[in-house]
Amino acid sequence: MEKHFQSGNKKKKSIWEDKESAKRFWEMSQKDNQKRARETIRTLNITPQSRVLDIGAGPGTLAIPLSEKVKHVTAVEPSTGMIEVFEENMANHGCNNISIVKKRWEDIDVENDLDGPYDVIIASFSLGMPDIRKSVEDMKAVASGYIYLYWFAGETSWDIHSRKIWPQLHGKEYYPTPKCDIIYNLLYQMGIYPNMETFTLGRTEIYTSMDEVINNVSNHFSVSTDKQQKTLEQYMENTLRKENENYIYDAHSTRVKMWWNTQDD
Repeated sequence: MEKHFQSGNKKKKSIWEDKESAKRFWEMSQKDNQKRARETIRTLNITPQSRVLDIGAGPGTLAIPLSEKVKHVTAVEPSTGMIEVFEENMANHGCNNISIVKKRWEDIDVENDLDGPYDVIIASFSLGMPDIRKSVEDMKAVASGYIYLYWFAGETSWDIHSRKIWPQLHGKEYYPTPKCDIIYNLLYQMGIYPNMETFTLGRTEIYTSMDEVINNVSNHFSVSTDKQQKTLEQYMENTLRKENENYIYDAHSTRVKMWWNTQDD
């Protein structure tokens, strides 16, 4: 994880400090009637009395629809942009059973910052934590039921592009984030044998101009200078598929859901 952070000019988490990026993330999550969120929630072991902990809650993608089905949701989210959009979304949806802890999970004091135990804990694509063992141990410390972890399997679309373009952008090799095999082996070493489900998630993004492409993807490639932007523009121009003068960006990737009942540990 440290190699991944060091391979760019800024840590990937800084993408979400920007409110406009957080808004775009929220808007994408609303497509197809919140299909991804609805499918995720449908498979959770929740009841109307459940107390849920959502780690890396973003703009409330899961927390807001979850709040309609459970007693209370505690959302952990460190990024300023995400928090601003989350709070606006809470107001718009009239949510009064969500509390936000504005910290990184690795900075959480489980005794003083949280109000556990929680019947359900979710960490949905928020496992970019250098000390993943301690992160899981802290989850277990406040769990009274199920823990659900979602992460990536194999190369993502941005990994594939980054591996090709990173040396030109940053003068160094690209290091992807560790994938689900690392997490599974860690859990196994901890005496946890999770259920596993592999699925494909993502979308085909359609952009009407190269400016729109760059505006939406530059943060993922840690672009911060005009020279880097021009390099990325040239790469995308030569790489993306074109249809009817639109640019087609395939953002699909293979994901894994791991879950277990802490009562069985």
